[in-house]
Amino acid sequence: MDLNPIGLAVPAFFGLMTIEFIAAWRKGKRVYRLNDTIGDLTCGMGDQMLNLVTSVGAVAVYQWVHGQTALRSMALDDPWVWVFSIVAVDLLYYVYHRFSHRVNIGWMSHVVHHQSEEYNLAVALRQAWFAQFISWIFYLPLAVLGVPVEVWMISYAANLLYQFWIHTRLIGTLGPMEWVMNTPSHHRVHHGTNPEYIDKNYAGIFIVWDRLFGTFAPEIDPPVYGVMKPLRSWNPVAANVGPVLSLIRQSVALSGFDRFRVWWAEPGWTPSGVVRSDFPAAGRGYDVNMMEGKGGYIVVHLGAVSIATGLVIAYSKVASPFWLGLGALYIVWSGLNWAGLLEGRSWARPSEVARLGAVAAVAGVVALGSAAGAVTVAMGLLSGLSIASLVGLWAYRWVASVS
Repeated sequence: MDLNPIGLAVPAFFGLMTIEFIAAWRKGKRVYRLNDTIGDLTCGMGDQMLNLVTSVGAVAVYQWVHGQTALRSMALDDPWVWVFSIVAVDLLYYVYHRFSHRVNIGWMSHVVHHQSEEYNLAVALRQAWFAQFISWIFYLPLAVLGVPVEVWMISYAANLLYQFWIHTRLIGTLGPMEWVMNTPSHHRVHHGTNPEYIDKNYAGIFIVWDRLFGTFAPEIDPPVYGVMKPLRSWNPVAANVGPVLSLIRQSVALSGFDRFRVWWAEPGWTPSGVVRSDFPAAGRGYDVNMMEGKGGYIVVHLGAVSIATGLVIAYSKVASPFWLGLGALYIVWSGLNWAGLLEGRSWARPSEVARLGAVAAVAGVVALGSAAGAVTVAMGLLSGLSIASLVGLWAYRWVASVS
């Protein structure tokens, strides 16, 4: 069966996050907050759901460009083609990554990845929903050179997977490896808002690009993580749509050619010059958690949603659009509800009860129908968790009313 390997890797991501959490706890360090982590993971889940659609178009365009313009034919079984592709993809990732920090139209999407004021493996999964509409364009030169689409896709996936482990504070410097490879120390600098760290260390796998092109900075002072215009919400829609709306409002407020120029200007640009925010940024420290003491409820459901996310991604090439769409709806709806619960929104609890009821109802229909085995098992698991959670919610409200 043609399964997507990214979906199969989802359990590994959560397993490594658990190991990091335990290792930090044993050292007396707190590197995770439930509210911030949920914000990270729901952004990542939403990105993967959107990618189910956008990746089809990106691959189609790459294949067309390759078929029309390839300068030579590269063989899939030639190991040097793979070596070349890995290095070339990393160089082009550096170009894209630098663009996404230095040009407003790139930063309005990429900023999502930097919004967390923590630094842990969950932040690696905090991916921007709209970056995928731009990033693939930077890899089209590989199609012109003749790199097969399969080689590009796997090289690109390997590049992103490599970057997962460098999002941690628990690993120090790594000796000679620091000269060639991107490491946790180098990438911590990239996520820092310290003036000396801004727009540094764009590397994906090889830090040599930053050393060659003058964008390298070593980790000296402890990084202050986040962005210069802090996001004060755990809502993944606010995280992703907010920066886009902000740039649109900025463009509308300008006149003449400046309305168009601002999209391609550097972040902070105004007609009178570039405005830099003060350091540390005002508005930092958002830590609202209206689920204090009840976070286990979200953690239990995070397990169910992570299973659903892995299944949807893994079966994205073989499952019907109906089931993929239903799975994506379940995942996104869950994330929005959790953000609402954490922020104490009035709509969140009724919406959460409706979500749990909907899952139980769909699972009942599936059990009576003739759905595929994997779908039946998945819906059975989600149904059990949903029913248990509904009972738990009612029990909690009853205990609260009599205590």
